[in-house]
Amino acid sequence: MIRDLVKDWMINRQCAKARTAKDIYPRNTLNYHQVNQIGILFHLGPSADPEPLGRFIKKLEQDHKKLKVLTYFEQYSSNPYNFYFDYFKKSDINWKGEINSPKMRQFLDTQFDFLFCVESEPQPIFDLVLSQTRANCRIGLFDEKRTHLFELMVQNQDWNDLDHTLEQMLKYTKLLIYND
Repeated sequence: MIRDLVKDWMINRQCAKARTAKDIYPRNTLNYHQVNQIGILFHLGPSADPEPLGRFIKKLEQDHKKLKVLTYFEQYSSNPYNFYFDYFKKSDINWKGEINSPKMRQFLDTQFDFLFCVESEPQPIFDLVLSQTRANCRIGLFDEKRTHLFELMVQNQDWNDLDHTLEQMLKYTKLLIYND
């Protein structure tokens, strides 16, 4: 019990630290047609429809993008998704807030061209992932407290309209033009 409280406190502390940390990896953007490797970090609430995310993944695959998909579960119970993904749990983070999961470590070490962060509501644990990823361009929903964690943020008043959110993320990502 006390061990769990200490662990929760340390994880929350690491997440808070990640929200204010300076970027340790260089970030830049590519034109969408040049993008090869895409990461998707997602967490959908129990009432969220997973179909829009499945369609989004299918669109990216049709554009011949290599994908790695990662989600977070408090406890893994069943799989409501029709696509392949890796996951991590709270137990994959030690009491000091350090990541122990090989799948999570591999995700963090991958040099993604784009990393999409799809959340039905902000996940503090994702701040830790976003601050440690080697992704060139991180894309997520606008949140004034998390502006340093993303290179591109999409404004969406209705977090529950996942279809619209994903459309906007893809639309603005395709508009990015990088010139050397």
